[in-house]
Amino acid sequence: MKIVNSYVFRALCAILAGILLVYNPERITGMLVQVIGGLFFLSGLLTLINYLLIRFSEKTDVIPNFPIVGLGSLLFGAFLGFFPSYFIAYLMYLLGFLLVIGGINQIWNMISLRKLLPFNWWSFLIAIIVIAMGIIVIFKPMETASLPFVLLGCTSIVYGVTEMISGVRWRKYHKEKNKVIIE
Repeated sequence: MKIVNSYVFRALCAILAGILLVYNPERITGMLVQVIGGLFFLSGLLTLINYLLIRFSEKTDVIPNFPIVGLGSLLFGAFLGFFPSYFIAYLMYLLGFLLVIGGINQIWNMISLRKLLPFNWWSFLIAIIVIAMGIIVIFKPMETASLPFVLLGCTSIVYGVTEMISGVRWRKYHKEKNKVIIE
């Protein structure tokens, strides 16, 4: 009986997670950056502690090099943990700028090579869409950064609902099958 009813728990968890992701994707985006920052910080901290333990150990004759990468990881993790919105905004500005430059480059290449390779209207349209998306990302960095979480949340809600429907159908089938066996 517990196995049959586990679909309810899975479905409710998926629906709840989806609602949280759709309800406040900006906060989830920041929290994810903070978690990644915590992992960087922990990695750097452990590297530095390991260095100090080896450095001041009486059993070793070899003095290790200072772990610059560990210190960088520690500082980067602290930055991500304390200032996630700055990181997200700057990253999105950079990605938006790269999209605009990439779209302009596509159009430039199409114009330059039009005598050798005729281009279709859809390839020009795609380049324009890439430029437009880059501009949107530049002007709305936080909203576009959270868009994948909105999509993930919607997908999670759909999964939870379909899991619930499948579970109800399975339970109904299971009852019907047991009813036939008993008769």
